[in-house]
Parts: sequence; structure tokens; C-alpha cells
Amino acid sequence: MTAMDMNRPSGGMNARVAGATRVRWTHVAPTLLVIWIVSMFDKAGMSIVQNNPKFLDEFQLNGQQGRVGQLTFALFLAYGVFAPVWGWVVTRIGARKTAAISLVIWALTCFWSGLAADYNSLWWSRAALGFGEAAIYPYTVSLVAGWFALKERGRATSFWWIGTMIGPMLMGLLVTWLIVNYGWRGQFHALGVLTLLVPLPMIWFLVRDKPVEHKGANAGEADLVVDGSLGNNQDAPGRLHAASAIHWSRNLRFWLVTIAISANAVFYWGWSIWLPSYLRTARGLSFQTSGYLTFVIFGFAVLTILAVGHYSDRIFRRAPLALAGWVGAAVFLIIAAFSPDVVWAIVFNILALCSLQVGISCAEMLMHSVCSEDDMGASQGVRSFFALTTGALSPLAIGYILQSTGNNYIVVFMMLAAAVVVSAACMIKLIIEGY
Repeated sequence: MTAMDMNRPSGGMNARVAGATRVRWTHVAPTLLVIWIVSMFDKAGMSIVQNNPKFLDEFQLNGQQGRVGQLTFALFLAYGVFAPVWGWVVTRIGARKTAAISLVIWALTCFWSGLAADYNSLWWSRAALGFGEAAIYPYTVSLVAGWFALKERGRATSFWWIGTMIGPMLMGLLVTWLIVNYGWRGQFHALGVLTLLVPLPMIWFLVRDKPVEHKGANAGEADLVVDGSLGNNQDAPGRLHAASAIHWSRNLRFWLVTIAISANAVFYWGWSIWLPSYLRTARGLSFQTSGYLTFVIFGFAVLTILAVGHYSDRIFRRAPLALAGWVGAAVFLIIAAFSPDVVWAIVFNILALCSLQVGISCAEMLMHSVCSEDDMGASQGVRSFFALTTGALSPLAIGYILQSTGNNYIVVFMMLAAAVVVSAACMIKLIIEGY
């Protein structure tokens, strides 16, 4: 970037905004949304499968919650271990090519899961899925940094992040329906076909790594990214810190956000993977009801994420919202744990999830304020390593806790609440610094 680029007047940027194309909103953002929705089908669908009596009988897993939890642990362990590798790949070949390779790998692993003859084969297929999907964070954040101005990245992040809620929301309907009609193996095959037919063509034909490489984007849209970068936003939180060119590995703010996201992963993946089982065993709902109820619970979170993305871009501060969201998630989950009534337990679980999304949505947006655009691929690969390996332990630990305590979900919910208190504490320094 030249000195002239660094000192462009804001009036020039406003003039280019009016004439800029909107490929980032019509092509890039919808593609990322679809990818994340499908990825959640593949990852979180196991929460429905492991609640299916026929699946449990076939693999002799009744009363073996620990072994059930290992299936999710395998996925997220591989997910975390290989994320830094994919981050390196993104910096070498670009986000678009990395995404295409990743999608092909995870589609093939879905077919493998559907063909698994025994528990060990299924375990390895889930680990292979984790390897394939581990690229998603590095290439997603890289595309957002390459296509959106900093003041748009709250909305851009919320656009793809709602996929993490729409996926489980639709999963409750789709995966339950597929299992009821085609069996648990059939649903794995269907998800593999879906991955090849929808997100793969979208990433290949609709997306390029940067606006200058896209035939549909004009110079104005490309200029928006340069003029709207972290270094060129005079009022951006963290601009002075970014200007000091501290490498992400020595950046305390990056590590605080990473710790917060990792603790959040303990809550989210432990809670979401075991939610259908909780509704069925602790609250007495049927398999179908607990699966379909997932649709309702995650639906509320979608609206929350959209609202947070819009509001945080307006106030340009995210750390205070993140802290409030995580504290709320802990409080609501504890109330849900001790609620004697099933309806109120569901209501407070919904409130806990919505509050959690306030926290994690703002944390995802904060990454764009604590890391430079050039660091996104590598830094987010490392972030994913810590978040996903930490998150991997949660479903596994919950499985063994439930197995040893006779399905005592109060202990589980207290553990998850404690995790997001750690997330909230990480925001204190960032709040003081104006993030």
C-alpha cells in the first residue's frame, strides 16, 4: 500500500461507495452462509444421530455415553489439529481453492460415515470430516477481510455466522426427517450429495479471493476494501495497536479473544451436541419431538446474531456486548438447569443460547480489530486449533460425566456456565482499551 493510499480523503471514499458494485453481498456473503449451514449439518447432525435408538442398538452404545462422546471428540480434535495447516494453505493458494478442496474432502467423509461397518470405522470417518472441515475458519475470515471494509465486517460476519444457527435449526427438521424416512446411514449419504451439489459450485463459480479478481466487481468495490481497512479507519478500535505491526503470535489482544472463543466452544459444542439427549432423557420428550424442537431453539439465535451484527457496526464497539452476552448465557443456563418445569427449562435454554450468540458474534468481529488483514489466514488457523481442540473435550467430558452421574445434567450445565465466565473475563482489558 502506497503513502497515497494511506492518506486518501474520506470524501473520495464516499464518492466511490455510491458507484461500487455489491458482489460482496450478492455473491461472497451468501456463499459463505450456505457453506456454514451445510457444515453444521455435517458436524452437529451427530447430535440427532446419537439420539436415535436404532443407531445406538446397532453399535451397542446404549448406556455408553462416553463412547458416544468420543465420536464428536474425534471430529473436533482433527478439526483443531489441522486448522493451522489449512491456514497455511490459504496463504499459499488462496481462500477459494482451499474451500473447494475442503468441500470435496468433507463430502467424501459423509459417504464414509454412512458406510461404516463398525464403531472404529465410524470414529475414523468423523475424524476425517474434522480434517476436511478444518479449513472453514481460515478461508472464511480471509474472504471477509479481502472483500469487506472494516465497518461492514460486523454485518458480514453476522451473515455467515447465522449459518452456525440456521444449520442446527434446519438440522432438527432435515436430519430427523431423513433418519425417520431413510435411516441414519441414509442421512449421511444425503448430506454428502448436498455438499457436492450446492456449496461446491457456489464457491467455484461465484467467488474469487479479492474484488480485483472478480469480473462482476468494479474498481469502486475494490477500493472500498483498501480505504476501509483497519489501518485506514481513523476511529477504528485497535487502529493504533494494529499500526504497531505486532505479529499476531505476540499480540495479547489476539490471545485474549482466542481464549474467549475457546471457552465459548466448550459451552456451545457441549450444549448443542447433547441438547437432543437432554430433552429426551432429562425432560422426557420423544426422539422426534426433541429433534424438531431444535429447529425452534436455534431459530431465536438467528435473529439475535443479525441484530448484534447491525448494532455493533453502528457503535463500533464489540467487547462490552461480548461480556454482557457471556454473563447472560451463564446465568440463564444455571436457571434452566434448576427449573422444575420443562417449558421454562426450554425458555431459559433459548435465552442462554441467544446470549451466547451475542458474546461469540462480537468475538468473531473483534478478530478483525485485533489482527491485520494480512494475518487472517495464519492467525485464524491457530485460533481454530485452540478453539476446536478445547471444544472437542466438552462433548467427550459431558459423555463421561453423564455416564458416571446417572444423567445428571445439572453438573453439566454448571460446567458450561463456568466456561463462558472465563470468556467474559477476557473482555475486560479490551473494554478498557475501547474495543
